[in-house]
Amino acid sequence: MLDLIARYERFIKSFHISLYEREGEMLRFKAQLTLTNDSKLFIKEYVFENKERKYAYHWTDTSGNLICRWDNANHWPGISTSPHHKHTAGNEVFESTETSVGDVLNRISEKFEDKLKG
Repeated sequence: MLDLIARYERFIKSFHISLYEREGEMLRFKAQLTLTNDSKLFIKEYVFENKERKYAYHWTDTSGNLICRWDNANHWPGISTSPHHKHTAGNEVFESTETSVGDVLNRISEKFEDKLKG
């Protein structure tokens, strides 16, 4: 995680790890990143003994409104990337190839770069 924070430090104001538990192959991890525009990315990731992975990356604006949430809850089987999908502010659900914190930070950094250019 620290390598990702270093890679995207231009866009990250601060971070807080609220949970890190490792027991054998199991992992429970929660963190919050505050970005330079004061939006927040909430990270939740679990790895189970059978190596199954559950994640949710929830990005909100300064008022706590959803910008985008990426997760792999298996409740959208009609989406081509199922169970991976993303929710947007308009309550829409789309396919998603962003399946890791690194993927999500890359996507967010692209949004920041677009705003800097525009």
